[in-house]
Amino acid sequence: MWYGLRKEIVYIPLGSTWRIQLYREELIKASSIYEVGVRIINLSLPIKERAYNPRRRQFNALTLLNQICELKFETDHALRIGVTAADIYIPRMNFIFGIADNSKGCAILSVARLTYAQYDVSSELLKERVLKTASHELGHLFGLNHCADPDCLMSFSNSTIEVDRKKPTICDRCRLLLELDQQK
Repeated sequence: MWYGLRKEIVYIPLGSTWRIQLYREELIKASSIYEVGVRIINLSLPIKERAYNPRRRQFNALTLLNQICELKFETDHALRIGVTAADIYIPRMNFIFGIADNSKGCAILSVARLTYAQYDVSSELLKERVLKTASHELGHLFGLNHCADPDCLMSFSNSTIEVDRKKPTICDRCRLLLELDQQK
C-alpha cells in the first residue's frame, strides 16, 4: 500500500454541509485508488471569517488549509481534507478546485466551481468531477506532483473542461512513483 503510516482519510465539511453530502459516495470512492480507509465527519466546522476576501467574494484557500491542518485527531496518522462549497482562491490565481500540503497531511477541496450553475449538466458528470478532484488532492497528499499526461488524474486542471478530460485513474508513471515511494 502507498500510504505508509497514514491509516485513513478524514473528510471534514467546512461551512454548509448539504452540497457536500450530495457527493459523499464520490469522496469515499476517491480513497479506493490509494487503498486507504475513509471517514466523513458528520458535523460541519464554521469557516473562519478571516478567510473571506470581500473584494474577491471568495475564501483564501491557504487560510482554510491552515484551519484544517490545525485540527487534532485521536491519531496523527489521518490525512485531513476539508470539503467546502465555498469558492476558493490562492494569491495570483482566479480560483482553485483544491490545494494540498503533503508535509502536514492536509488539503482543501471546493465543490463550488465543479458544480456551480451546471443546470444542463448531468449529475453523474458533477459527481465524477468531485471524485476526480478529491482523488487528485489525495494524490498530492501521497506525494505525487502534477503530471504532464493530460489524461492522468494528477494533471493540473484550470477549468472543468480539463477536469472532464481526465480519466478517473492515475497513469502508469504516477502509479510507479507511488510504488517506488512506498518501497523507501
